[in-house]
Order: sequence, then C-alpha cells, then structure tokens
Amino acid sequence: MPTARLYHSDPYLRDFQCRVLQSEPASRTSSPGPLFEVITDVTAFYPNSGGQPSDRGTVAGVDVVDVIEREDEIVHLTVAAVPVGPAVGRVDADRRFDHMQQHTGQHILSGAFASLFGLETVGFHMGEETVTIDLAAPDITYDQAAAVERLACEVVFQNRPVTATFWTREDLDTAHLRKIPARTENIRIVEVDEFDLTPCGGTHVRATGEVGLIKIIRTERIRGLTRVEFVCGRRALADYRWKNDTVHASASMLSVHGRELAEAVSRLQSQVKEAKRELEAVTSELRAYQAAEMYRATPPLEPSGVRVLARAFEGLDMNELKSLTHKVAGHSRVVALFGSTCGPLAHLVFQKSEDLPDLNMFHLLKQVLPSVDGKGGGNPGLAQGGGKNPAGLSLALEQASDIVAQALDSANGTA
Repeated sequence: MPTARLYHSDPYLRDFQCRVLQSEPASRTSSPGPLFEVITDVTAFYPNSGGQPSDRGTVAGVDVVDVIEREDEIVHLTVAAVPVGPAVGRVDADRRFDHMQQHTGQHILSGAFASLFGLETVGFHMGEETVTIDLAAPDITYDQAAAVERLACEVVFQNRPVTATFWTREDLDTAHLRKIPARTENIRIVEVDEFDLTPCGGTHVRATGEVGLIKIIRTERIRGLTRVEFVCGRRALADYRWKNDTVHASASMLSVHGRELAEAVSRLQSQVKEAKRELEAVTSELRAYQAAEMYRATPPLEPSGVRVLARAFEGLDMNELKSLTHKVAGHSRVVALFGSTCGPLAHLVFQKSEDLPDLNMFHLLKQVLPSVDGKGGGNPGLAQGGGKNPAGLSLALEQASDIVAQALDSANGTA
C-alpha cells in the first residue's frame, strides 16, 4: 500500500507514530554490514529524490542509514531488523533543516538566474558540503553571478512566504512556472511568494528568511553547461568562518590587513619568481664550475685521449643531473656517465661530447639499466633513465665505464 508522506504537510516534523508493516533483509546493498528494508504505513523520512539526499534518524530506536522510494512506498534501510507493529520514528532534525535551507536556497538562486538573465536550471545536486546547479549556458560572467547573488539574498532578507500545494495539470496555470512538470496529477508546486513557482517534491522552509545567506562559491564549464556551486544558511556560515580564519592567519603572517592580502601575495609571488631566477643563474654557474673541475681532474685514457667521468651523486633530481651532465659534455672528447639516488629511485644520465661519433649512449644505457631495475630512452648522443633499485647505481656506473673503456680500446686497436 502507498506510504503516507508526512513531510509534505509538515517538513519540520521530527517525531511521529507509525506502524511497521514489513521488515526484511535487504537483498542488495553496498554497506559493509547487513541492512534491512523497513516499510511503514506513514513516514516523515524524505527519500533520495530530485537531487536532495535522504533523511537519517531512527525507527523504533534502530538507525536509518538511507531512505529510498520504490513506486508508491518509502523504504527505510536500517542497520537491524525492526519488529512489525507500532513504532516511533525520529528524523535527524539538524540534517533535515540543512536540506530545507539548501533546497529552498536553490529555488531562489535558480529563480534569480531565470529572472535576470533567462537562464534555465537543468541540473541540481546537494552534496554533503556544497550544492550545485547546472545552467543551460556555456558560460556566465562574474558580474552576472554577483547580480544573481545580490537578488537571491534580497529575497532572503525580505522573508517571503514559501508554500507548497498540490494541483492537477488542468487546474494549473503553467504560464508562470519556471519549469513544466512531467506529472499530470498530484503536482506539488512550491512557491516563493511573488518570485518563483516551480514543481518540486522536496522539503522547504516556511519563509525565505530561514534560508540564511546564499553565497556562490565558484562556477565552471561542464559539457557545454555552467555549473554553479553555492552554499546557504549554516553551510554559508561554516564556509565564511574557515575562509575568514584563513584570511586573518595569512594576513598576520604577512603583516598586512586582510583586505591587502591579495596584493601582498602577488608581491610575494613576484619576489619568489625573482629569487628562483637568481637561484637558477647561480646554480647554473656552480654546475659549470663543478663540470670544469671534474673535467680537469679526470685524466684522459690512453691512447684514445678521451676522458670518462663516472660519478654517483645523492639527492640530485633528473633535471639537476641532466644540467650537470650537459655542462661536462660541453667539453671536448669526454663521456659523462652520471647517476643519482633521489629518494627511492636511481637516476642515470649518459652523454658524450659531439666530437665522439662512434659511441652510442642509448645502447650503453640499455645494457646497464637492469642493475637498477629501470627503463629509459634517448639517442646516440644523450640517454637517460631510472630505476627502483638505487642500491645498484654504483654497479651500473661501473659497468658503463668498463663498456666505454673497452669500446675506446677496440676503436684504437688495443683490445
């Protein structure tokens, strides 16, 4: 039999008397524990529907973790079986009122977009922290969002009545509706007095003043639509609180007023960028000096006259290692075989000077990568790679150095 829905006549109802008609194990559930499907003759629990999440609470003292609509019945998903017979239901009033604030705020915000700019709301979702609507527009401007927000808050401040009534399609004047209902009978119309008229089965506050502040947080483009994220009432207060705390804490660290924070951060970013450029310039000079010193300190092999520099470093990332290798390879008749342990990884960069055409760094790297359980790539002049076994880095460099020495000996006929 159809479940009588008490939330339609009194969305503020918390406790109610009911009769449990059915209590059976749920056949399908994603919950880690067993759930039960409880059906009552009447209920104040709102089910998941129309973008609004379901209520929480208890039936006969047993926790209700979800509520769904199955044809004309409301099914309460509980954590344990509930005895058939008389029972008391209790709705989580704080969660319910939060949903009422957000949902009525959505009607006001959607009505403001429609009133000011003719933009239709084609999607609505109420999350745990924020609410979103999707507008049939590829983009909206900052000024449009600000104008809508101002109008929505004015409607709140005016404390306009919010009412819900049932109509048939024949008796309903659809000309003033924000959207046309799909139903033809028992059409529930929610009206924000002289502002918005739309079909909706959700729970709403009695007057717009109860919605509290409506604040748009951000907008983004989604598949040709514009998604507007916002919060109302208690959520808006919580959002303002953490943002206000963050602004004051950040401003205090920079010794500026909160209103000056954006400008101060911009100055700080410029200073950081300039410091980064200076550091890169100094680091480049240092790498050039290190490369020159390592080159001079390494005697050439005889009879090839080629210097082979095999070095292992600690903490150099791949970019730093490549920079040092490149500066060494800028000298004549040299092969740089450099590696670094950086956290749990081993990096390898092999490069030769341009006056050594007979050595292939890519082939060389491929031969030694198994020692570091790695992979890599490159070309005859420059190859790089890495592996997850930094303990094998020394062996890989030793192998590479031996292979290069043998290749040079062979090229000079001294094998």
